[in-house]
Amino acid sequence: MSIQALANRVVEMCNARKNFEVMHTLYAPDIVSVEPTGQETTGKAEVIRKSERWAEGVTIHGETVLGPYFSGADQFATKTMFDVTRKATGERVQLNEITVYTVKDGLITREQFFFDGENW
Repeated sequence: MSIQALANRVVEMCNARKNFEVMHTLYAPDIVSVEPTGQETTGKAEVIRKSERWAEGVTIHGETVLGPYFSGADQFATKTMFDVTRKATGERVQLNEITVYTVKDGLITREQFFFDGENW
């Protein structure tokens, strides 16, 4: 699958709220996920579990993914806007996130998140 096809599939699936399907089908076994704090999580199962913990802590009212935006032959980015309520506080917030993905052999090998300064 070309990077363009893979990136378009990511955007399409996330807009259909199939984020975990993206992870199960398009992530490499040794994927590295990097948070804005610099914290890295390595391995498909561990990255999925990290995302499950985040999803368990919020109620998602809406999610819109824009892009993809390409850089070179092996990277693309998306912009995601979340409308969520944090379960721990009951606070409803709008989260904006840029994600840069690196692709090798038709699978995502790295994702790095960038959040707006107020909400992460």
